[in-house]
Amino acid sequence: MRINRRHFTARILAASAAASVFPSYAQRNTVRLFVGFPPGGLPDQVARAVAEQMRSAMDAPVVVENRPGANGRIAGQAVKAAAADGFTYWVAPASNIVHLPHVYSDLGYDVLTDFVPVAQVVENDFAFAISAKVPATNLKEFADWCRKNPDKAAFGSAGAGSVTHMFGLLMGKELGVKLLYVPYKGNTLVLNDVAGGHLSGIVAVTSTLTQQHKAGTVRILATTSRTRSVVLPQVPTFAELGMGQLTLNEGTWVLARTGTPQTMIEKASIAAMQAAGSRELPAVNEGQTIAAPLGPIELRKLLQSEFARRGAMVKSIGFSAESS
Repeated sequence: MRINRRHFTARILAASAAASVFPSYAQRNTVRLFVGFPPGGLPDQVARAVAEQMRSAMDAPVVVENRPGANGRIAGQAVKAAAADGFTYWVAPASNIVHLPHVYSDLGYDVLTDFVPVAQVVENDFAFAISAKVPATNLKEFADWCRKNPDKAAFGSAGAGSVTHMFGLLMGKELGVKLLYVPYKGNTLVLNDVAGGHLSGIVAVTSTLTQQHKAGTVRILATTSRTRSVVLPQVPTFAELGMGQLTLNEGTWVLARTGTPQTMIEKASIAAMQAAGSRELPAVNEGQTIAAPLGPIELRKLLQSEFARRGAMVKSIGFSAESS
């Protein structure tokens, strides 16, 4: 979702006007933002940019707490266990909210009842890339190569059961080829193997693959965005190639415990949306992701639609973590 500066400013002003009727919350309480991934990644960058904005909006100290592990679930569990007082928030990729519930039978929380939407900050897409050593320059040629080399038709991604795992399997179905999935503990490891010719393909966030694509060690064949990337204008989208069902964007969201005072949600939402256009978010400034601020009402609608869509995706593949 691309939002021009005029629309971005209008959203912030509208939210600010709505929140101006609420009293100040100058307190000694510390606001905590939980992130289920290590420092340095996009969720962490977003959380730290939001924290900068929250310090003035909430009139309180703000800290980012990284709780990596279990595909981000540990952070969600920590937020669920916290009081619904408006001083604890979860900053997470949309997949943690709308994808994992369809993969794991017990997350330790119910995303639809335990949390409420606060804001979306940024949005990014995914891409499928192959090793430059694979003799294919487009998806059709790759599918033909897979049929001739079924023992090499494989792809990897970070984490079994992840959205990139499911996407790769679904892409294989659309191409009419069977792709073996190879799980890795991180994108760097997958990318190294693909660049070295040890693995034929990878599904990852587009920005993860851009540098290697430009260096010529991997070849991005398509992206999941609605329109072509300004960074990779020569790369087609899956929709352009007749596979519109593979259009998939991933937002970074901020959520709070159900029962959090609406006044606090409004203040947190304004801060989060302001963070989308702040200098503290280098991923936006460097073109790695797109500022795409959404308030609580818009995000709730998106959450509900994506929850249903991701559920259908996982069901069509027939995957569950317990059966894998």
